[in-house]
Amino acid sequence: METLRVGLKNKNALTILKGLERAKIIELIYNEIPENVSPIQFKGAISKKRAIELVNEIEQSREEWDERTT
Repeated sequence: METLRVGLKNKNALTILKGLERAKIIELIYNEIPENVSPIQFKGAISKKRAIELVNEIEQSREEWDERTT
């Protein structure tokens, strides 16, 4: 059996493929989408120094926003 990845351009294409699957001509294999993405997966993605810089930039932006809106 050969496996292909296909992009569907409209809903009719999926209907046709499901018909072929019912006729046992093809087998549809659906991609599994992970339900929960754990933050631990991103551990070490940025350095601690850069993380601190980002927090400071966010705090500064919030302060500027508060100054403009009050």
